[in-house]
Amino acid sequence: MTSAAIKDELLFSLRHPRVRASIAVFVGAVLLLVAEVIYWWPTSVSAEKTGAEIEARRQAIFNADLNVQLAHASGLAVQQVALIERKLEASATQAILVQNLEALARRHNIKIISEAYEEGKTKDGYSSFVHELTLQAGYPELRNFIVGIQGLPTFTVVQEAMLGSVSNSPAIRMQLNLITYRGAVGSPP
Repeated sequence: MTSAAIKDELLFSLRHPRVRASIAVFVGAVLLLVAEVIYWWPTSVSAEKTGAEIEARRQAIFNADLNVQLAHASGLAVQQVALIERKLEASATQAILVQNLEALARRHNIKIISEAYEEGKTKDGYSSFVHELTLQAGYPELRNFIVGIQGLPTFTVVQEAMLGSVSNSPAIRMQLNLITYRGAVGSPP
């Protein structure tokens, strides 16, 4: 078949009503697809741009919130460091340290079963004082005692706490090892 014959066959086929309807449907679908792409593309670009703006604003809000939290934490850290430095500079004697712990125990209704104290070594201009206490009371009182250690005028930390039961009693026995750090005698502030 020659190209002229193929052309004649196609023109003859185009005269049929079903072929014309199919071509009309095809052209309509193509036009609809083109219209959809023309409408969709700017909308898609706009949606991506809006999504990027939203993400940028969320990131800015997150960063601002993080900066506020960091500033707050930094302020608290400065206060805590100043408090620890004041506590380290306190020149408390062994008698004062013992009195502070006994007063704290009385305040929380705790019975001191035994106590031992020992001077630690001086290191980096600070001396340590080790307390070994055996206390007896209810759990809430012992917990409040440990929390109350922070309120002492000296820098005292809990090194170890061991709980045990007391036979035939609802009370709890706690062996507590504390260390108090303080400026060494004769060391520069």
